[in-house]
Amino acid sequence: MDAWKNTFLFQNNEDRHSWFFCFDKTFKKQNIPYWFVDWWCFYGSIEEILPPPIIEAYNTFTKHSESLTLCPTTLSFFIHCKLSWIMYWDYIIDESPQTIPFLHRQFWTKWWNKYDLSKCTSETILRSLKSKNHQDQQFTLAKSQIQATIASSSTKKELQEQIKKLQEALDNTLDEDDDKQDTPSEDDEEGSSNSTINLAYPDDFLPVQKTKGKMK
Repeated sequence: MDAWKNTFLFQNNEDRHSWFFCFDKTFKKQNIPYWFVDWWCFYGSIEEILPPPIIEAYNTFTKHSESLTLCPTTLSFFIHCKLSWIMYWDYIIDESPQTIPFLHRQFWTKWWNKYDLSKCTSETILRSLKSKNHQDQQFTLAKSQIQATIASSSTKKELQEQIKKLQEALDNTLDEDDDKQDTPSEDDEEGSSNSTINLAYPDDFLPVQKTKGKMK
């Protein structure tokens, strides 16, 4: 788990401390481990970098989805929409009054300007949330049917046969779900792999953690 934090403290291939992050398009949000939430507080994105169209989608998502305990809404939103962001860190000297100056790391983040804004709108958010609610209802119904089927088995042999049938049905359902998963398009892969993170305009970055230090 510490590797998730320490890995990005090394310089990248361009001898810089800047990194491009995105969630895999096939990733399904389940339970977010606390160590990842802690990682997000340093390397993740913040609401302030979102462009106006994405802010509108973010507000729609916040209004129509349930918040997760100890999980930032921004993290849930980025996972749900598979958004990308750019992070970099650098050393700064904190020279607060009446204290000894000390050196520490400051993290900044910015929006990835090549993201297709049409993929994340209030309309797409509502459609995806509606689809997710429907899938949750189908799962609850299927689980109830499975419990009733198992309870109706009167012998060990019947139970084993029922379990075998349920497993086959479950495998078929998983295969169908995998076929429906969105796969990265060639444009997305080309855009993320060939794009260069431009640090020529550091003002585009916003600090992840508010400090009194100034960015060098």
